[in-house]
Amino acid sequence: MNKKLALLATLPALLLSSCSFFQFFESDEKTVDLYVLDMIAADTNPKLDDAYISRVDLRFKNGEKYVPYISLKQYANIYKKFLNPKVVSEVVTEGFATSWKIELDNSLLFYAVISPTEKQVLVAGDLTSALKSGEDGIQPTYDVLNYGAKMNASFEQVGKNNYATYTFEDCDFGYFRDGGELYMPLGLLDLALSEATTLYVTYNYRNLFASTNPDDFAQLAFRDGVSYNTVDDQMVRAVNGASMPDYLINYNASCFLFVMQNFYGLRDHFGIKSMKKYYQDNNLYNDFYSNTASTRALAFSQAINMFDDNHSAIISVNQAWGETARAQYAKGILARNALGKRLQVLRKEKYQGTNSSYEPVEGNTKYSSDGKTAMFYFDSFKYGTEDEVFDSNGQVKRTAFRYDTFCLFRDVFSDINSHPSVENVIIDVSLNGGGTLGVMMKLLPFLSKDNKSIANFYDSANGIVYKYESVSDINGDRAYNTNESYGNKYNFYILTSDCSFSCGNAFPCYAQELGAKVIGETSGGGECAVSIHYLPNSQYIYHSSNLHLGSYNSQTKEFKGFEDGATPDIPLTENNKPMCTIDDRGQPVFNIPEGFYDIDALSEKIAGHNN
Repeated sequence: MNKKLALLATLPALLLSSCSFFQFFESDEKTVDLYVLDMIAADTNPKLDDAYISRVDLRFKNGEKYVPYISLKQYANIYKKFLNPKVVSEVVTEGFATSWKIELDNSLLFYAVISPTEKQVLVAGDLTSALKSGEDGIQPTYDVLNYGAKMNASFEQVGKNNYATYTFEDCDFGYFRDGGELYMPLGLLDLALSEATTLYVTYNYRNLFASTNPDDFAQLAFRDGVSYNTVDDQMVRAVNGASMPDYLINYNASCFLFVMQNFYGLRDHFGIKSMKKYYQDNNLYNDFYSNTASTRALAFSQAINMFDDNHSAIISVNQAWGETARAQYAKGILARNALGKRLQVLRKEKYQGTNSSYEPVEGNTKYSSDGKTAMFYFDSFKYGTEDEVFDSNGQVKRTAFRYDTFCLFRDVFSDINSHPSVENVIIDVSLNGGGTLGVMMKLLPFLSKDNKSIANFYDSANGIVYKYESVSDINGDRAYNTNESYGNKYNFYILTSDCSFSCGNAFPCYAQELGAKVIGETSGGGECAVSIHYLPNSQYIYHSSNLHLGSYNSQTKEFKGFEDGATPDIPLTENNKPMCTIDDRGQPVFNIPEGFYDIDALSEKIAGHNN
């Protein structure tokens, strides 16, 4: 998401003041190659040499060869090749603090200050507007995502500052100054700045690698000489079966705590002020520092799984150091997974009917016996590639609905519109686990009365609420007329379950604001967008971010997130009890009402509710 902010010209002056507190230690220097994997990620035969950017001098404490130190000036230079030529990038070190400023046409786009003595990193803005896009850049283009919709974005400051403050008070990060430059661990710089800069940088004990997609670090197989490797493969060979040294254990634990303290978006939702204390109270903290790899791995995994959050998990485990163990999911996720499997079977049976050869797909529309109700489902918010959506003449393909949910909605409502008896439309998101936020915002105008919808996002790190007003080209005439929407023609009902998560949860919440009714059980939450942080030792974690989906009242300055889900207007279980729980033996207990996917039964429920 672009954050075009009217940034402060300066951040708190105390962070740029000199300080008499020094750390001295002997250090070694090592020159390594820097590779940006975006340059070869799309190649059918990716060659590492084609991803080469430059040479970089890293610093290491004597005897600590796995933790590189780098100056902010060196870190900023990694982006040099990908910045708009008009951009002015400046790094200044004063005392034991250093700042990085990005300007374009005299407009301040990005500003960061790091102070190891204050144990803080302050970040304002981002680099999305400063990066080149297309073949020579790393900034992605979203032509298909933007197709068929117009969005007006604005923001409002609701906190006292317009910058994020990240603390590493509970972390053990070293630093030193040499030759006028302040050197900090590369992992700290990457974790603190990667969200704003969009580029992830890691050292795999051999070379530096950067990518806008951290999956590439673990999964992209590139040819290095005659053999194929991944970043992780090279890391495993560099370690060669050694045990993780104590200094690296401490460093890795500090990186994990830094991420969870500053970037886990549901920390306030759970009432957690200090993640360190929270993990201490839950008897996990000491295990982060264990010399036994399996104990550490279980502790890190449990530290995320305990939140019952489908947006958060350790995705890649540390093969280099043997940290491969995983903790069991908490009961909420287990119940959601079990319910999802059962509902998939029930829905297929209902849509398939007696025709065993018929394979239901997203967008298949069913009609009630009396013809008054239409019903369809979709399980994700997705957009297709240009080739999947458009033909060579720039026209939308007939098959585009298979890849693009906006095109699917167009086709489905065109079909429903051809049935004049339809009064009610049930949109089934009971198995919708989410997807792309921009797609969701393109779909909401279909349900409106004036081809307009509003979505709000709250960035809790810097106290900014974003407002996105969307209109859509619903009928494909390349216009955006108010009479294209269907809110005045149909009564909308959104079928939900606990499996309706993330965008699948936000969609019914926003639909209720547009006048639709929710039928089913309370949706499954997931108000935060997903963020990714790649830990320095071959682990990366998906987690709920500081960007929250919800509703904002500009008069009262109140933001209400959607983590608690959409409460059904027409609950299908007695007292809206969950459709699946996990008993003490770890087994699912189902409470799925008969006729959950029966369109005639649902039509009767709707009629009874309206009467």
